[in-house]
Amino acid sequence: MKYLQAIYKEEIEFIMSEMLANQYFMVRRFLDAETAFENVLAQDPLNRSARKKMIICLVNNGKIKQALDLFYTVISEDITIITNTNVADDDCPCPEIISKFENINEPELSFQSKLEILGMLWLYCDYYKSIQQFEKLKEFNPKEPLYSNILKVYKDFVISKIS
Repeated sequence: MKYLQAIYKEEIEFIMSEMLANQYFMVRRFLDAETAFENVLAQDPLNRSARKKMIICLVNNGKIKQALDLFYTVISEDITIITNTNVADDDCPCPEIISKFENINEPELSFQSKLEILGMLWLYCDYYKSIQQFEKLKEFNPKEPLYSNILKVYKDFVISKIS
């Protein structure tokens, strides 16, 4: 009996952790959401929803390299985790964040970082615009294999939609 209670307690704590992370995300407290999603992913590293939202948190919190690495991992496994986002139903903040970054001209944000951010975020809303950003990145930095790898995932996805 105590064993079952321990399992239920662990499960309830996990559910509460995920609820807290989602609550932070919904109210756009991305630093708190990132920490909470880290806890969720520590217990369930393949949690699709948490990974999808973690990318947005990392981008918004200025952790572009970490976001890009997670982004590539997620889309390599299943790009539809992101492309199937319903901006309204999922309360996706990407349109707001995209607008913010498209209009930013701050010296601490490089051209490359800006394109990486926009490339990741556009995939939640419009994969063709995302492709455009990564094509620009590949032109800007042709020696970076990650951009080619991301574009390969996109190409395979588009081909699968056509066939």
